Amino acid sequence: MIRFILLFLALATPAAAQVGPISFESGKALTIAPGQWTHIATPTGSEARYGGYLIIRCDRASRTVTILRPGLAPQPLAIATSALGRTVPAGGRLQANDPLLDAIAFSRGRFLVTGGGATLAIPSWPEAARSIEDCRI
Repeated sequence: MIRFILLFLALATPAAAQVGPISFESGKALTIAPGQWTHIATPTGSEARYGGYLIIRCDRASRTVTILRPGLAPQPLAIATSALGRTVPAGGRLQANDPLLDAIAFSRGRFLVTGGGATLAIPSWPEAARSIEDCRI
């Protein structure tokens, strides 16, 4: 009986609430998601985009960086880098000096993002670091 209750509760919990920690080591075997990084200046800061998969947006006025998956409702994202892993709350807004942002910028070759679909392996290219740094100057 308890198993059925636990199963029911697990199924009743929204998928976004079930985002759990991921490990960088487990993601080394993943293929890098297809796409290219682009960086553009915006009136409020800058934005780095990786294909249609990920946006890292700087808002200079508030000195915040937002990480989101475009086309999806705001939800928690689990992010794993070679140095650090953490779940970012729904909306993905972080202070510009958050250590997770440095970990993304300097991750060895890739970082992983889970939430709103399959786990993505995203390459660590300079465009992401540039958008993060735009919020620190």
